[in-house]
Amino acid sequence: MTWRTSACMSIGRVTCPDTNSLVTPMTGKRPSAIDDFYASTSTSLTKVDPTFIATYGDDVVGLLFVGLISSTENYFRDILGFTLTICPVSQAHSSGEKVQLGSMLWAEGSLQNRSAFEFHAFSSAESIRKAVQNFTCYQVRTNGTFASMLNEYDKLCELRHAVVHSGHIVAGKNALKLGLKRSSIPLKVKLGYAELQAAGSVCTALVQAANTELFEELIVRWATTWRKLPSWMPSDEVKLLRAIRAAFLSKRDGANKTITGASKGVQFEADVRAEFNL
Repeated sequence: MTWRTSACMSIGRVTCPDTNSLVTPMTGKRPSAIDDFYASTSTSLTKVDPTFIATYGDDVVGLLFVGLISSTENYFRDILGFTLTICPVSQAHSSGEKVQLGSMLWAEGSLQNRSAFEFHAFSSAESIRKAVQNFTCYQVRTNGTFASMLNEYDKLCELRHAVVHSGHIVAGKNALKLGLKRSSIPLKVKLGYAELQAAGSVCTALVQAANTELFEELIVRWATTWRKLPSWMPSDEVKLLRAIRAAFLSKRDGANKTITGASKGVQFEADVRAEFNL
C-alpha cells in the first residue's frame, strides 16, 4: 500500500469477451434502406415509455438519441451504396474517390454497398451533401425538403457530439454553431421523451425527403442519361427500373396506405414510360 494506489480502487487487468461472440450474421433478405431505417428507429422511439425515461433520465435518452442519428447515417450508407452499384453516372464520377483497403479485403474483391463509405461519417449536413455530390454526381436541391431537413438534422448532430464525446457537455464549437446563449458555466444537453420524439421526427422527415429526391433522380437517369451511354443494354431496362423501385420503395408506407403516388408494378412502369415517351 503506497500513495500511488491511494487515488482510486483497481479491479486489475480484464479481457474483452471473444469478439466473435459479440457479432452475428444478418440472416434473411434485407428490406429497403428506408424500411430498415423505420425498423431501427421504431425500436428507439416506441420501446421506452415516458415513465421509464423520467425515472432513468438523460443518460438513457442520450443513448436512444445517438441511435437515431446512427440509423440515419446507416440509411445514407445503404442508399448511396446502392446508387453507386447500379448507376454508371455515379460510378464514373466517383471513380477517383479513395476506398479503405480493409473494405476491399473484407468484401473479398467486390465493392459491396457499404464498403465505399466506411471512412465517411454522415453526422453533419455538410458531410451528407459532399457524399451525395462526390459519389453520386448529384447536388441536393437548394429549395427542396431534403435541403431544408438537412439544416434541421445538423442541429441534432451538434447535440450528438456532446452526448457521444463529452458526457452531454456542449463544446464551444457546437454551442456557437447552435447559436446558444453564452454561459459562464458548462451547458449540458437535456433530453426527455418529447425531445426524443421530436428528434425522431426530424430524422424521419430527412430520410423520407432524401429517399424521394434520390429516387426521382435515378428514375430520370434511367429514362434519359443511361440510355445515351455505350454501356446501355436495352435488354436490361426493365430489370434496372425494377431494381431502382425496389431499393427505394417502403413496404411499410405502402401497407399503411401513406404513399401519395401509389401506382404499383406494371402501372408504375407504364407511368414512367409515358412521362418520358419511352
